[in-house]
Amino acid sequence: MKGFVFSFGHNNKTLRLPAVREQGIRIRQLLSRYGIHAVFTALFLIGLVVGAASGRGFSQETFDKLDMLFVTNVDARMDMSVFNIFISCFVSYFLFIFCVFLSGLSAWGFTAIPLLSALKGFTVGLSSAFIFSLYQLSGIGFYILVVLPGTVLFLFILIRYSALGFRMSLRYLRLSAFGAEHESELQKHIKAFVKKTLFALLSIGACAAVDMVLWILFANKFEF
Repeated sequence: MKGFVFSFGHNNKTLRLPAVREQGIRIRQLLSRYGIHAVFTALFLIGLVVGAASGRGFSQETFDKLDMLFVTNVDARMDMSVFNIFISCFVSYFLFIFCVFLSGLSAWGFTAIPLLSALKGFTVGLSSAFIFSLYQLSGIGFYILVVLPGTVLFLFILIRYSALGFRMSLRYLRLSAFGAEHESELQKHIKAFVKKTLFALLSIGACAAVDMVLWILFANKFEF
C-alpha cells in the first residue's frame, strides 16, 4: 500500500486575525475610556495657544477686573495674608468645577463642558503671556516656580471631572429626550457624581494649598 503524506503550511492569516481583533478591541476600549479626556486636553491646548497669542492685547485694568480667573495681579497678592492667598487660588479653581457640576446636571450641559476646558486653557495662556511680557525673565521664573505646579495639578482634575460631567449630562439627555435611561438608574449615577464632586473639591483645595505654599516660599524671591 502506498502511503500518503500531507503537509500543512502555517496559515498566517488565521493566526494573525485573533491578534488583530484583540488589538482592535483594546484600541476601542482605550478610546471609549480616555477618548473624552484626549478631546478635552486638545481643547485646553487650543485655548492655551489662542490665549498666549492674545495676551499682549489686554491691559492691566482688564486683568484686575477678572482677578478670580487670572493670576496676574502679582503686586496685590504680595500684600495678601496666607489665608487670602489660599482663598484667591481656591476660588479661581472652584468656578470651573462649579460650572462643570451645573452643566453635568442638565440635559444640554454636555455642549458647554468642552468650552470650559478651552476657556481654562485660554485663561492660562492669556495670564502667562501677560506676565512674561510685563515682568520678562522674572515673570517666566515666577510662573514656572509658583503658578505652574498648581495649574498642572488642576488641569488633571478638571479634565477628569469634565469627562464625568459630560457623561452625566448625556444621561440626562437620554432620559429627557429619548427615554433611554431609567430614573432609578439615573439617581444612582447622580449620587456617584455628587460623591466625585466632593472629591474634586477636596482635590482643588489641595491645589490651592500647593499654590499657597509655593507663593509663600518663592514669590518674594522675585523682583517685580
